[in-house]
Amino acid sequence: MECRKQLLNDEEIQSGILYPPTRSIRDITAEVGAAVVRATVAEELAEGRCDVGPRELRQMSKEETVEYVKLNMWYPVYSPLVHEK
Repeated sequence: MECRKQLLNDEEIQSGILYPPTRSIRDITAEVGAAVVRATVAEELAEGRCDVGPRELRQMSKEETVEYVKLNMWYPVYSPLVHEK
């Protein structure tokens, strides 16, 4: 239940929904990704990415880790389907 409270607000819980709304999926994904990063750092399995290594990951706060994950998330960029003249 504790995890559910973290992913849903009180109004959503009261309405009885089981899963968070899709509008918050990227934020939730970042939170889950940050938890995975922090777990790999704690278990000394983290390798880092580019100029951020295990030492830098270890020094990040939870909020900084979430921001790091958000900055490294893939965002879909779609080309227009209609050819413009």
